[in-house]
Amino acid sequence: MLIAHAPAGYIVHRTFNKVRKEHISFFKYGLLFSLWPDLDLIYFYFIDKKSTFHHLYFTHLPIVLLGCCLLVIPLKHLKVFQKIKSYYYFFLVHWFIHLILDTFTGGIAWLYPFNNAVFTIITVPAVYSHWIISFILHWSFMIELVIVFVAVGLTVKIKRNKIV
Repeated sequence: MLIAHAPAGYIVHRTFNKVRKEHISFFKYGLLFSLWPDLDLIYFYFIDKKSTFHHLYFTHLPIVLLGCCLLVIPLKHLKVFQKIKSYYYFFLVHWFIHLILDTFTGGIAWLYPFNNAVFTIITVPAVYSHWIISFILHWSFMIELVIVFVAVGLTVKIKRNKIV
C-alpha cells in the first residue's frame, strides 16, 4: 500500500472511538500508529541501503505484534497500564491493520519464524520504468483510492454535522 495507511488509520480511529466510547486524538496518535511500521524505511534507505526487503524488519513481522499483544497479560494488573491501555489497544489495532493492508500488494511473512515466505494477495508486475508507476497504474490501486474516499467521506460527514 502506498497511500492508504493513514486514511485506513482514520477509519479505524473513528470505529475505535465509537466502540470504546473514548476520544483518542487521531492526529496525535492515530496517524503515528497507522504509519509506525513504515518508520523502518528510515533504516531501509539510510542504513541498510535497501539490501533487505523492509517487510522483513521487526515492525512488519506478525510474531512481534503477537508478542506485544501477549504483553497485555502481565501488564494489565499494573496501575500505570490502566491509564494507557486504550492507547495500547489502539496502537495494536493500527499495527494489525497496517499488516493486513501490506499483505494485499507488499507481502507479509505471516508464518515467520517458522517459514520466511512472504504472503501477497495481489502481485503487481513491474511493467513500467519505476515501481511506483507500476503500483499506481495497476488495478489494485483502486482499493487504496476507495479507502481514501471512505476516509474523506467520514471527514465531510463530521464537518457537516458540526456546521448544522
